[in-house]
Amino acid sequence: MNLDSKLNIYLKSSGSKPRKTVRRQPPRIGYLRDTSLGEIWVVDWEFEQGQLHGNYEIKKISEISSIIDVNLPDFNPSRATVIDTETTGLAGGTGTYAFIIGAGFWLDGKFIVRQYMMRDFNEEPAQLLALAEDYSGSLISYNGKCFDIPLLLNRYRLHRFELPFENSDHLDMLFPGRRIWKRSMPGFKLTQMEELILGYARDGDIPSHLIPSIFFEYLQTRDESLLYPILHHNRDDILSLYHLTSVTTEIVDQCLGNDSNDDELLLSLGEMYFNTGDYNQALKITDKIKAEFAPNNTLDEAARLQALSCKKLGRWNRAIECFIKANEHKPDIYYAVELAKLYEHKSKNLHKALEFVSQAEMLYEIDTYKSDVDSSIMAALTHRKNRLKRKINRLLHN
Repeated sequence: MNLDSKLNIYLKSSGSKPRKTVRRQPPRIGYLRDTSLGEIWVVDWEFEQGQLHGNYEIKKISEISSIIDVNLPDFNPSRATVIDTETTGLAGGTGTYAFIIGAGFWLDGKFIVRQYMMRDFNEEPAQLLALAEDYSGSLISYNGKCFDIPLLLNRYRLHRFELPFENSDHLDMLFPGRRIWKRSMPGFKLTQMEELILGYARDGDIPSHLIPSIFFEYLQTRDESLLYPILHHNRDDILSLYHLTSVTTEIVDQCLGNDSNDDELLLSLGEMYFNTGDYNQALKITDKIKAEFAPNNTLDEAARLQALSCKKLGRWNRAIECFIKANEHKPDIYYAVELAKLYEHKSKNLHKALEFVSQAEMLYEIDTYKSDVDSSIMAALTHRKNRLKRKINRLLHN
């Protein structure tokens, strides 16, 4: 008894329609590719360099802005493979198949989207082999570190194949996308990113949650046309993902120059540089924020970031200026305490330090009426206040 017969027995007992055992016809789009493990259906799409996708031209770029991923200083998108999968579910594990694996790469001056389509589960070895044969040595994905790549590596392991991208450089654009655009994006689905950043709106795109059920319907009916919307969806994902990488690099480079009026984007980039330890660049880029146009909350956050950067760099006078600016925009215990520390230990202005301790005490009293406040804060303020008074008294008596 073959596998189809066994599955049909199960389907009859579960009330489902038996799968049709039909002779496979050549696909109406794409072609059948021979591998040493059998045939696999492949669909290719070609895009010319300079072709518009949304508001930007498709470009072949050889590097990304370093802040996009500081762990990939030599990453070359033109030599990378963009990976996106369409799967039978989101659970992962051994029961989840990638029935379409889409790969995007540059070939002979054109951006190619190549899709390896599994018409039935027994074609998976040929599908994986074809992908491995075409793969070049680095990856671009969108949430691929958490889903697509672990899923594919698991499929390769199940077939005891060599793992083609286990140790590859991997740029997952979801994570820098969140950090760069967090102040301006309502969400971080790829379709949202492509619409608001690239200016590309899909027409008649299939909802992702319907894709697994459509594939299972195809297995029952063998109606190839059911899969066309999924192929289009996957193609757009891959093209937009490469394009997002290119355009993000272009926009970040504009910010590092003097060509950006997006104050929220400048602030986000400043935070990214601060978190990597490049405090000079954090200062440089947040200095571009225009006080006369930026929202108040952006100015507050920028002043705080600049103050912390100056403190890290030992620029005490500038740090005091920035903390004062932040405290004027939005009085806060944290700012008052930082100013008290700087005036006491760096500027040696004890009276100013005492003034900000008193302000911090007042803000503490206000905060106690709003929510639960850590009582140790008042104890620390009292300790600092008493120390400052002792120091001032010693100076008066000397």
